[in-house]
Amino acid sequence: MTDSAALPRSVVIARRLQVLEMEAAIQRTQLAATFAQWQQPALMTWITTAAKMAGGMLATPTARWVLTALLLRLVRGRR
Repeated sequence: MTDSAALPRSVVIARRLQVLEMEAAIQRTQLAATFAQWQQPALMTWITTAAKMAGGMLATPTARWVLTALLLRLVRGRR
């Protein structure tokens, strides 16, 4: 590869633009793959199950009392 100082500025800028475009394409592909993985039914089922369990725990009076007491303690501690 030739030294970038010997190349005209327009060539250096064009090469940098190509590299940035390639990196952007790679990032878009990775992001699309990540979104596809998140949309898998097994993952959504796990998240739904965890949310139902959390909702079920908060439905009990003891859990609500403990959560309320914790929040009040945090609020009072800041004063």
